[in-house]
Amino acid sequence: MTLKQFRFLKIITAAIVAMAFSQSLIAGNYFIPILVLAVAFLVLFYAKKRVREVVADERDYEIGGKSAFLAIQIFSIIAVIITFVLYSSRASNIFYEPVAMTLSFSVIALMLLYSLLFNYDARFKLGDKRTFYLTLLVVIILAIFLGGLRFLSGEDSWLCENGQWLKHGQPNSPMPNTPCNL
Repeated sequence: MTLKQFRFLKIITAAIVAMAFSQSLIAGNYFIPILVLAVAFLVLFYAKKRVREVVADERDYEIGGKSAFLAIQIFSIIAVIITFVLYSSRASNIFYEPVAMTLSFSVIALMLLYSLLFNYDARFKLGDKRTFYLTLLVVIILAIFLGGLRFLSGEDSWLCENGQWLKHGQPNSPMPNTPCNL
């Protein structure tokens, strides 16, 4: 495969992913975008291995690293400023506070991820792709497991105690109509 063909494949893949995401979100199906993204990643990963030309050299990676670091810094500063503005204006609009909190936690997560990857690279070298992908797979599996525990554990449900239905957390369903027999 030539570099030109690979670039064309990347553009087509991005268009397909964008269409799949938009149509799935409109339909209310949130599983298909994740599946499409995983398949697109695998297709591009396989196609990149088949390219016979130089896709990127050391200079590209150095420029990319510096650009990414600068982008993280700029985004973090702007996001913190916006967070403070939104949080201080929460009295005028109740939706400002959750947006500010989401933005602030996103900045914290980005900084933690950057710090972890930086320290990981300093010790184990990210160039060892097998170790990196194995670590990434473990982190993803752990995140899915913890997310599943949180969202599928029945924290938000109705409990039957002493013949009455008691609200546990914030259940999405209304109180059951069936009698509580305990």
